[in-house]
Amino acid sequence: GQPAGRLVCLSREQGRAEIVFFSKTTSKGGNLNEILNSKPEHPLSALSLIAALFIPFNLQAEESGGFLGFTIGQMDFDYDVPAQFRRAGVSLDDRVLAWKFLGGYHFNEYFGAELAYVDASGDPELKSANITLANFDLSGFTFAGVFRYPVTPRFNIFAKGGAFIWSAKAELTDSGIVAARNIGLTGTNPEDDGVSYVAGAGAEFEVIKNLSVRAEWERYDMDAKLEGIEHDDAINFYSFGLLYKF
Repeated sequence: GQPAGRLVCLSREQGRAEIVFFSKTTSKGGNLNEILNSKPEHPLSALSLIAALFIPFNLQAEESGGFLGFTIGQMDFDYDVPAQFRRAGVSLDDRVLAWKFLGGYHFNEYFGAELAYVDASGDPELKSANITLANFDLSGFTFAGVFRYPVTPRFNIFAKGGAFIWSAKAELTDSGIVAARNIGLTGTNPEDDGVSYVAGAGAEFEVIKNLSVRAEWERYDMDAKLEGIEHDDAINFYSFGLLYKF
């Protein structure tokens, strides 16, 4: 009769690729070791096997898609208090609540891009002798390239770097206006904006299909100038939240 042929099939479940074959005459299945140790009964069966061996690698690489998320956490300010403020006993309450909305796209299993809006809603306070002199309003957008590494099919670690487009404003209290004028400032509400860098790292764990939890650290650098006084500020943002992939 005619030579028996083999049908080579691939299945992928939770990041694992499996090769199964069936004989036309016996309808029996086998695993990859049996295929490799068996003698081809038809030239096409050998060609099918060679082609099938390369398919799992391609399946693993197709991890593209968009994502949206929200995180919330603590923002720590490493604030460079100007000399004239330090002499007046001024300090900054440097730990505040902050949050961000984010979205982006994974081009493949490893590389992606992310856009986020960040807001320090806790408004850091400039104080002297426990008297609030000013509240800082800080917000901005980040745009970063992202590198992911899949530790397991459900757990990723990542690192990112890019630009931080920020806006900062100081809203002086009545006590702050008096204190500012006492050290030669105008006592108005100064503001500034600029572009600096952002860098970060974190991890994601897929709880259910397409929904992950994310924990991350980000560092922003700002060279702000308020009322002619330059500040070289570094900000660390530690956050936790959810990520939806589509």
